[in-house]
Amino acid sequence: MDATYKPILRYVDVIPAKHEGKPVFLLRDPVGIIEEIVVVPQNVVFLLPLMDGKHDLRDLQVEATKRFGEIVPLEEIIKIVNFLDEKGFLWSKNFEEIKSKAYEKWLSLPLRPMAHANQAYPLSASEAKFFIEDILKLCNPDSSKPPKILIAPHIDIRAGAKAFAESYSRFKIPSGSRVIILGVGHHLDLPWSVLTKDVATPFGVVKNDRGGLLYLSNSKKIELFPNHIAHKLEHSIEFQVLFLHHLLKDEFVVLPFLIGPLIVFFEEKTKELLEKFIEALSELIDDRTYIVLGIDFCHLGLRYGDPFEVSETHIKKILETDKRLLELTFNGNSEEFLNETKKLAPFKICGLSCLYLLNLLLNKANIKGEYQIFYQEAIPFGQGSVVSVVSAGYHF
Repeated sequence: MDATYKPILRYVDVIPAKHEGKPVFLLRDPVGIIEEIVVVPQNVVFLLPLMDGKHDLRDLQVEATKRFGEIVPLEEIIKIVNFLDEKGFLWSKNFEEIKSKAYEKWLSLPLRPMAHANQAYPLSASEAKFFIEDILKLCNPDSSKPPKILIAPHIDIRAGAKAFAESYSRFKIPSGSRVIILGVGHHLDLPWSVLTKDVATPFGVVKNDRGGLLYLSNSKKIELFPNHIAHKLEHSIEFQVLFLHHLLKDEFVVLPFLIGPLIVFFEEKTKELLEKFIEALSELIDDRTYIVLGIDFCHLGLRYGDPFEVSETHIKKILETDKRLLELTFNGNSEEFLNETKKLAPFKICGLSCLYLLNLLLNKANIKGEYQIFYQEAIPFGQGSVVSVVSAGYHF
């Protein structure tokens, strides 16, 4: 490895931990291309931000020498960089080979396995049943007609239990329904990606909507970017399917989409694709089709890079912002919606792209109805930080 080599670290989770009694950091691939969690010593983590493609190995050596007050041999820097490369945490030829094998394995799976069982919810069917039923008890059963469009959180289920309950206690939809799920693709670099696999839950397997998928891909010839590996570990769809399977047993099918960042929709190459995608989705909406959005709203506070702890004044503003955003989603045009989003960058709303797609869909299909917010909450999530969630429904 040449001293002029400029390493580029992939996006990874860096988690403080202890290993054999010593403070360390764990490196984890949030996409799941690399399945191994790698342990690195605490005293080398300062080098990671420098692996940005702008600093070569000599630059890293200089910084290490400054840090430790003595000359760090270049060989030690090369050793660290080689280790990260071998593990697949750098953008390199080696990573491309690892990625290719990971995709081959992922695409060969007959269904999408559970990624968060035994962590976010129990694995066994009996325990999962009690787990969900206890959550649903947090809300009085609602016997009114279920909404055609449901907004539910994707935050940790225990943390957002009340909001999940308020959403799914109202969503007892008829047998034989199709549920289109729009989930946040936190690590998706495409405008959207459809999951064509059946989905595993503690209660068995939820069938994919083969009919809807064939219509979109064959009849309408829509670019669906199927089965991006971001589906492998993403929880925003997984949590919705868990609740749906408990409520509806095996009497429904799902058509799940991960939705990428809002900015991708404005790329020139995406605009025409987006129009066709919305038009085709609108043609799937019928009496037996329902839509679920698995989204969270504002992320504010120290955990999310803000230089302040969240106050009651912040929380009041957050809840007002979420209400305004929902009003524009259901009753505004796309221009009004986008104008509002320009003001919202500080709030770090991860569900914006899903809401934008929903707004486009309602306007394209000329759907008129009424929405209702069932529940709002700003949930403490880390020191001085909150995530806001909303339970809401739309009837038409």
